[in-house]
Amino acid sequence: MVVKRHLRAGHDAQQGPPLAAAPAAPASCPLCGRLLVPGPSTDLHHPVPRSQGGREVVEMHRVCHQKIHSVFSEAELAATYHDWRRLRSHPAIADFIRWIARKPPEFYDRSRTTLARRGR
Repeated sequence: MVVKRHLRAGHDAQQGPPLAAAPAAPASCPLCGRLLVPGPSTDLHHPVPRSQGGREVVEMHRVCHQKIHSVFSEAELAATYHDWRRLRSHPAIADFIRWIARKPPEFYDRSRTTLARRGR
């Protein structure tokens, strides 16, 4: 069914513009717990990768997202590390969380992976 654009956005011409939503509490990253600042420092993450059948999406820091994917394969994320508590308890991620806690919310640095892990 095709829905007209103004109806899709929640706007009804006869009732006026849509009501502004109440300001939500600032969101925090599910991995590191720091505040999320909208913009290029945030990313969307599938706890269970889409290639493994995952549908849920969460917003998190881009640097945290990159770290998760630099440490774990998609199969490991789907099988074991789709739970935030287990993910935080992994030694490499726990070290990363201690390190990133001192950085501002907009901080971004590329996580580098080892060549051995990537199979080269």
